[in-house]
Amino acid sequence: MEALYRDFAMAFEGKDKVLGEFLVKFTADKPGILAALSNVFADHGINILNISVNRTQLLLHFVLDLTNMDTSLNDLEKELKKFSFVEWVRYRIVEKEAFMVPSMILPTFRDNQVLAIELDKIKNLLPSPEFRRIIRDLGIYDASLLRNSNLGELIKIGQFRGLGKITLTERDGVITIRSCSELSGKHVIEELMVEYYTGFLSQILKSNVEATNRSYEDDCVSISFKVLK
Repeated sequence: MEALYRDFAMAFEGKDKVLGEFLVKFTADKPGILAALSNVFADHGINILNISVNRTQLLLHFVLDLTNMDTSLNDLEKELKKFSFVEWVRYRIVEKEAFMVPSMILPTFRDNQVLAIELDKIKNLLPSPEFRRIIRDLGIYDASLLRNSNLGELIKIGQFRGLGKITLTERDGVITIRSCSELSGKHVIEELMVEYYTGFLSQILKSNVEATNRSYEDDCVSISFKVLK
């Protein structure tokens, strides 16, 4: 199976449009590859809607609007293959569907395939001690992979776990982590944050921590943690 691993997969509106996704395998990671391929699409009236790259896999993924393309798909493929750094090209075209969901990509985190679940589904699992332990263990695992750095930077890894835009403040021995998100169900994010960052901080700080305060402001929820001696 050839699919680009990336962190986010999206659906694109395709009504009255010709949409496509192109997966390009390149032979080596070097400057100019993205620009060269993008120029080919632009030269033929093709609008790039999204670009993803995985340098480990040496794969580039393009989501394109080909409605006004002035060449054939066969000729377009040949033109892309003329570059010495292109190993192969694969593509899929969807015409005038309400939506196109890219299928040459898989949601991943750290190049490992992940299962994405809506927050509304997760809330039903929160009463389970076992589920909460899994979330806490996930925080411990993520922290164990990180090198020593500024804590305010390290905690942002929670953004890739779906916990919203993360910021941190420290005052008088209390660590406050703030999450802002347009998603509904802030109480679900709150509970996930408590478990995830309890595990995360305990691993990073090599000390037990305890959530001591929770507060809401607009689209944001803040959790304060105290480091236990």
